[in-house]
Amino acid sequence: MYFKNEKILVLLIRYALPLLVLFLSVFITTFLYFENKAEFKQLEQSIEEKFIRNKKQTIKEQIDNIYNYIISEQDSTVESLKESLINRVHEAHTITTNIYAQFKDTHTKDEITLMIRTALKDIRFNNQRGYFFLNDIKGINIMHPLVPKLEGHNLINLQNSKGKFIIKETISLLKDKDESYKEWYWKKIKDNDKEFKKIGFVKNIYELGWYIGTGEYIDDFSKDVQKKVAGQIEKFRFGKNGYFIITDKDNNYINHINKKLIGKNAFEELKVMNDFESINKIQSVIDQSEGYVYLDFFKPNSTTISSKIIYLKTIPKWGWVVSTGFYKDDVQTLINDEKKILTNKYNENLKNVLMIASIASVILILISFYISSIIQRKFKNYNDSIDHHIKKNQKQHELLAQKTKLAAMGEMLENIAHQWRQPLSVITTASTGIKVHKEMESLTDELFNDSIDIINSSAQHLSATIEDFKEFFQPDKEKTQFNIDTSINKTLNLLSSSLKVEGITVIQNIEAGTINGYERELLQVFLNIFNNAKDALLLTNNERFIFIEGYKEKNNLIIKIKDSAGGIQKDIIKRIFEPYFTTKHQSQGTGIGLYMSQEIITRHMNGKISVENVHYKYQHKSYVGACFTILLPE
Repeated sequence: MYFKNEKILVLLIRYALPLLVLFLSVFITTFLYFENKAEFKQLEQSIEEKFIRNKKQTIKEQIDNIYNYIISEQDSTVESLKESLINRVHEAHTITTNIYAQFKDTHTKDEITLMIRTALKDIRFNNQRGYFFLNDIKGINIMHPLVPKLEGHNLINLQNSKGKFIIKETISLLKDKDESYKEWYWKKIKDNDKEFKKIGFVKNIYELGWYIGTGEYIDDFSKDVQKKVAGQIEKFRFGKNGYFIITDKDNNYINHINKKLIGKNAFEELKVMNDFESINKIQSVIDQSEGYVYLDFFKPNSTTISSKIIYLKTIPKWGWVVSTGFYKDDVQTLINDEKKILTNKYNENLKNVLMIASIASVILILISFYISSIIQRKFKNYNDSIDHHIKKNQKQHELLAQKTKLAAMGEMLENIAHQWRQPLSVITTASTGIKVHKEMESLTDELFNDSIDIINSSAQHLSATIEDFKEFFQPDKEKTQFNIDTSINKTLNLLSSSLKVEGITVIQNIEAGTINGYERELLQVFLNIFNNAKDALLLTNNERFIFIEGYKEKNNLIIKIKDSAGGIQKDIIKRIFEPYFTTKHQSQGTGIGLYMSQEIITRHMNGKISVENVHYKYQHKSYVGACFTILLPE
């Protein structure tokens, strides 16, 4: 068995490391393959998510740019209008003052007035909406191109629906200034039911005692700005197919790449399809001012339904909604191109990884074979050295065992002497009695037979004692099944006379239990413990007891042997199983009895042995003693 195990170990040393390297190489290569594959799948997914995310971010940024452009135009609308008005009034003022300067010395004021009116009344600007008017400082209208009937009339008390005196306030503004802006509400000629906010600019003409001015309705000018902005946005593009859509507050198209849709309702097609869910989605985002909308509908010039992501944002004041979007299947083409590049790169990397892993595996296997051969040689040398030491230690162990047996034999001879004293005395007495009766001629057949029976019985007892002694020291060759209580009684039978002479009482409480092992070796352990207990009890004046307890616990047999000798000193109790350690005189003890007992229990019986000092009571009296505990597997 030992040779077989050694052969297996050599094979393990020779092939285990290469096989381990091969296994690790295959495992790592496989792990790298699947790890890279998993990463590739994740990367594929992340590419798609990244493209969609980036595309969404792109359309949002584009809409934000358009939004900022429109807000900038809105913020500059009033300023642009004011700048336009002041430039126009300055031009007209220059014309007026030039005419006056040129003709003041040669023409009358009425003639000069006619020339000025003729020069200014037909001037139009801001898409033919803008014109000039002239009033004197008393409020009399000099010129009004749109309403000539007002000319020559005093308009000082003219009021709007809010009760504001428009002309009076204007004259008041120009008392301390050369020119000034003015805001007021006034009805449009084509819409006489409602007043609209108007911005005007007026300037004094001191030479004639007049002031000249013009004005513009803000909403009219704003429409011009909106038209300009819409036209500009129509030119904006981003990416390959990116464009912008503008709808007004009634959801009608203001701007679209498909010119046929301009002016039509954006929800018309969805209503025809009864797709009110999409309408609600769009309206919900419009109500929130901005956001993404995810819709599924037909692509232009296509009969297939595609998913589209739209980003829209509302424009305050104008009520516009600016939007743009992209079809996911259009992005998918870009994603597939990117995936193709990634796949080629992945396959190339995987090829390199597998090639490097294969080369590394071969190199490592060769190195491992080389290392294994070195380890094998070292192991052989080490194994030879171990065999040498084992044989040497085995001889020492056998000598120790023999020495233990010899020491036990000496003690056994003393026990046998105690066992033989009474039978020998009986034989001597019986034989002497026969001789005396013979000499006195009083020997009867009955007395003779009784004496012979006594002698025979005593001789049989002596013979049995010798057999027990011989069996006790005969070496065990094979394990056998035996009862633990029988083994304990065999040991006590050899010691019964000496224990009785020394007044030692043995009290047993042993459950029947069977174990598989070397019985004669276990008998030596019991003999060592009982003899040590007897020697310790001889040194005390207390009552002398040895208690033996045996019971089962799980799959183990527990044997406890304790005495009433007062226990073992604390400073030496941990050393009593050491070889050659003894508390007895050199002539009385060798110090190997308990050491060999431990060897027998642990190495030969696969059990455990321990010792401790215990306090206990017996028949209402307290005692202290050493307690040996032996645990044996069943």
